[in-house]
Amino acid sequence: MFNQFTLITKISGLIILLISCLFPAMAFSSVTMIGNRIIYPSDNTSVNVEFRNKDIIPYAVQTWLDDGDTESTPATGKAPFIASPALFRISANGGQVLRIAFNGARHLPQDRESIFYFNFLQIPPVNAGDESDQKKNKMLIMLKNRVKVFYRPAAIASGSKSLFDKISVTPSEANGSTTINIENNSPFYASLINVKIKQGNQVYKQKADMISPFSKGSVVFKKIQDLKNATVIVDYLNDQGARMSHEYEINHE
Repeated sequence: MFNQFTLITKISGLIILLISCLFPAMAFSSVTMIGNRIIYPSDNTSVNVEFRNKDIIPYAVQTWLDDGDTESTPATGKAPFIASPALFRISANGGQVLRIAFNGARHLPQDRESIFYFNFLQIPPVNAGDESDQKKNKMLIMLKNRVKVFYRPAAIASGSKSLFDKISVTPSEANGSTTINIENNSPFYASLINVKIKQGNQVYKQKADMISPFSKGSVVFKKIQDLKNATVIVDYLNDQGARMSHEYEINHE
């Protein structure tokens, strides 16, 4: 029979899920994915994604993909991929391998990468803890993780290691500040982290956003007006998710 306690439990569950989605950094996930990005070569039938549970209790994990909708759910997420299993149980201190396969439901460009997002939701067991703990008020937090999936056509795959040879950096100065203009002339997504200007012993740093294939981006340094003897350093993530750096000399007329 539907009673007041059941209603409160359902409402509390929805609030907890909302909080966990809005503030994922407030708690640490026990279930983690090996790696922080997924590269999907177009000539693969599937790719494997590995998970580890570092906790002493089991969890349920729900997975889905989307094409950029940060508010997507398993019911609304749209992407031409299938994750299998979409819902699984991962044992305490155990592991699980999930398979992602391209289903061909959408025609994707073959001259550049396409980006999608893989989501996985960590769901704790309702009866976590001993009997005395179960009698107490407690909050069960569901943690949502979201990682990038890069669909990489086979025709361009061989050029991925020379990505930053096809990126150009040019400065421009206006209104007492300096803008570093970055042009991505490659068919790959440039996963930038920071852009730094090194001038003598001084290093100035600004956060940077990912730049799409054959697109441009810019970073503004408000307190720099003169780039004499300066070097621009771009920090980025490679295919393995490792932090790398590439230096660009500034040409002066």
